[in-house]
Amino acid sequence: MTSKLRLSVLGPLAACTLLLVVAACSDKPAGEPAKSAAPAAAAKIPVTTASAEARAAYNKGLALLDNLQVRDAHAAFEEAAAADPDFAMAWAMSSQSSQIAADFFAAVEKAKAAAPGASDGEQLFIAAVAAGADNDIAGQRAALEKLVAAYPGDERAHNALAAFLFGQQDFEGVVAQLEQATAINPEFAPAYNTLGYAWRAIDDLDSAKTAFERYISLVPNEPNPYDSYAELLMEMGDYDASIQNYQRALDLDPHFVNSFAGIARNYDLKGDTGQALATSDKQLAAARNYAERQGALFQSVVAQLFAGDTDAAMAACDKMLASSVAAGNEAAQGGTHEYMGDIMAVAGEPAKAEEHYELALQHRQQANLGAANDALSQRSYLFKMAVAAVVAGDADEAAARADKYKAAAEAHGTTFEKRRIHELAGYVAAMNGDPAASAAELAQANQLDPIVLYWSAVASKDAGNTAKALDLAKRAAWRNTLSPNIPLFHKQALQLIDDLGTT
Repeated sequence: MTSKLRLSVLGPLAACTLLLVVAACSDKPAGEPAKSAAPAAAAKIPVTTASAEARAAYNKGLALLDNLQVRDAHAAFEEAAAADPDFAMAWAMSSQSSQIAADFFAAVEKAKAAAPGASDGEQLFIAAVAAGADNDIAGQRAALEKLVAAYPGDERAHNALAAFLFGQQDFEGVVAQLEQATAINPEFAPAYNTLGYAWRAIDDLDSAKTAFERYISLVPNEPNPYDSYAELLMEMGDYDASIQNYQRALDLDPHFVNSFAGIARNYDLKGDTGQALATSDKQLAAARNYAERQGALFQSVVAQLFAGDTDAAMAACDKMLASSVAAGNEAAQGGTHEYMGDIMAVAGEPAKAEEHYELALQHRQQANLGAANDALSQRSYLFKMAVAAVVAGDADEAAARADKYKAAAEAHGTTFEKRRIHELAGYVAAMNGDPAASAAELAQANQLDPIVLYWSAVASKDAGNTAKALDLAKRAAWRNTLSPNIPLFHKQALQLIDDLGTT
């Protein structure tokens, strides 16, 4: 997924989709009754506050979030909530712009408490946010579909549903919703950003380029359009042009940290570890808070993985852990330990991987993020332990653990988790000497995960489908470039491409 829409592997484990820039702001006068009549077809979602100061801060935050200025947007939404503590949408958008798990869940609870005094549209949006926080994907979808049905003329309602659908990898659905949004408001810039990513996921790079170019034309003085276009160029292998566009974003805003990460990843893909590490140092110097510092430290982990230096990558992870310990952030410690487990699994050290997965579960449960997230943490642990058994080469144990994960994910899992059922089934089939079944299962797993793509390529090769294997290996090596998983099998994917090219 995109850096703009995904939850970081090192952030909250909550399966909520980041709805981002979705709340509309009407011109309803302060003091007007909270509930509104049924909206006309072209009506916008009302926003309820009696405070002119809160409304102004909220509008400022919305404009900032439209342009992915997340840190500053969060400060504006907090200012709005401080001016009017009963301003439900201020709390809801504070949650959506939060960079720390505990802050996210606290803001969701305050939004829920204030929701009865808000308009019907706001209540639907807050219900979607709350459902996401509880990993209730069906409830989140239902609330957003009701929101669009009630406000079909509000581009932000369509944008909210599109953001949800993106998280479900329903990219055709994303395009359909955003085409409606841009028909309502052809100058609604955020829609073109997400459209570009959706077209890219569908492999229509020309349409993606057109969408990003339109995005740039609408807000040429904002950094994010250049950042998004740079990511597309990186996917297309034009690394120098990508770096130039990321630098353009930083010229507009020296603190736009996504662009540092993008520049570092370009250097990783070019094989220039020194420049990648130098860029992560610049990102760290520009960091303004804990979340941004963690992001910079993670780029140094990635650079060492691309370089093939497992020990250096683990040492960089230790720095992340130390930062999280100092901040008292248990959820982040859990995320880092899980990634360290992944590094150990790739290095062929399943026992060490299991140790980190155990620690990941412990820290996540100590984070006290609620019953739903404790259950999600447990399911993630089951999945990772099954992977560790695969790495250990114990087919019987891998199958048993995969079955245990399958039962939990089928009963309570999200769409993402259910794709992982197929991932594990693909690994088990490969261990049992059935590459055709492995390829079929992995084709139903997460097609944006470089690890899945790599093992799909291996299965296709072993099943005798060289052309399919080569396509998948290239995707594993060069697509989904900002995925935290791409460095884990990048060298193996490149080697597989070379091997297939000589067959």
